[in-house]
Amino acid sequence: MTEQQKSIIKTLREQNFSYNAIAKAMGVTVATVKSYCQRSGLAGNRKEAFQSQSDTPLALPTFCRCCGKQLIQREKVKHRKFCSDECRLTWWNAHPEQVNRRNPHTGKCLCCGKEFTWYGPKPHKFCCHECYIKHRYEGVTHDTEAV
Repeated sequence: MTEQQKSIIKTLREQNFSYNAIAKAMGVTVATVKSYCQRSGLAGNRKEAFQSQSDTPLALPTFCRCCGKQLIQREKVKHRKFCSDECRLTWWNAHPEQVNRRNPHTGKCLCCGKEFTWYGPKPHKFCCHECYIKHRYEGVTHDTEAV
């Protein structure tokens, strides 16, 4: 956990936000927030933060999933999770299992015959660039009748 994330957790906890609310806003697990708070003396039995004398919840700030920078959310626009395209791509590359990919296709490589999956509308003929080069310049093809 970065120092920036620690200071954000401390600030939100001092404003009486719950572990769940902080974890959701920062994109980390509740256990991470709870563990840090208990080690830092910020633990306690707190409820969801409410403004004084009213039942309206305070606006919880949101933070970039990658760098932890606070995000400004605009009305009537899709909720932002990242501060920039660079952070978005960095996070996606670091967490490929959490990326929701659409439209998967499967096919058989023309060079090695291995079955592979690709995403997107364009059909692919090769499982990797190496197979493409072998097929293109060396004429290597998979003999489907021999298998």
